[in-house]
Amino acid sequence: MINFRYHLVSLICVFLGIALGVVVGTTALNGAVVGDLRRQNSDLKAAADNQSTREQTLQAQASAANQLAQNFGGRVSAKTLAGKKVVIIGVAGATKTMKDGIAAQLQAAGGTVIGSVQLAKAFDDPARGNDIQSLATSAHPIGLQLPQTEDAGVLAGSLLGFVLMGHGSATDIQTVLTGFSSLNMLRVESGAQSGANAAVVVAPGGLPAKDEGGAMLLSFVSQLATTGGPTVVVGDTAAATSHGLVDLVRSDASAQKSLSTVDDADTPVGQLTTALTVADELAGHRGNYGTAAGADAVLPGASS
Repeated sequence: MINFRYHLVSLICVFLGIALGVVVGTTALNGAVVGDLRRQNSDLKAAADNQSTREQTLQAQASAANQLAQNFGGRVSAKTLAGKKVVIIGVAGATKTMKDGIAAQLQAAGGTVIGSVQLAKAFDDPARGNDIQSLATSAHPIGLQLPQTEDAGVLAGSLLGFVLMGHGSATDIQTVLTGFSSLNMLRVESGAQSGANAAVVVAPGGLPAKDEGGAMLLSFVSQLATTGGPTVVVGDTAAATSHGLVDLVRSDASAQKSLSTVDDADTPVGQLTTALTVADELAGHRGNYGTAAGADAVLPGASS
């Protein structure tokens, strides 16, 4: 007669058999899996090494190009801006280093930087639009026909384009710049004379998607070109890829008709490109230059 002890021993044997099968099967499976993982890891490491080598090569090439631009940029752009006057307008976030580098290349090309103004964040604050509308009414230069609009960017572009780029008198420019300064929207960094032939708007960095301040700046630079004259908007990679002002200009069909852009103006090569692009704008040509998506070519006259 089968007793309880017999059942117990049988069950133990069954479980031992199952356990042994699991161990043996798992060991065989683990061997295959581990081997496959090792091969994948080796492949990934080789790919990473190759990518690192490519990045180091590209960095070395970029460094060499920047060194050449710093040392010989003036020879490339020599006299392309001879006799031309340029004003630099920095958007909030534009660094002194970036603006000084651009100014140096403009001067190396034979141009004269007759002024530099820096916009504050309050300038493109949607809540301050009424202040700009009031200023446009009170500081209205004689001869300026303001657009019939409540768009603060358009009004600001009209005012600054008129007084900075060859249309207003010395009194007009003083009145308008003082007006913006009193609103804590603008700071005159140097000179700021009337009579510029072209403007460079320095606007690095990205913006939130559908940002109201970005929309105001797009209206501003578009009207700056319409009222004032040739205008080049420059920034860095983020400005061209993260909803920054360069990206906004490149994405707007209307703005493309009146503005040129450069997306690597934080580098010596891009600063040289900026000077060449200003010369191209003065000759009546539009273009988008640099290394980010949306650029037509690295610089004017080069294939993409």
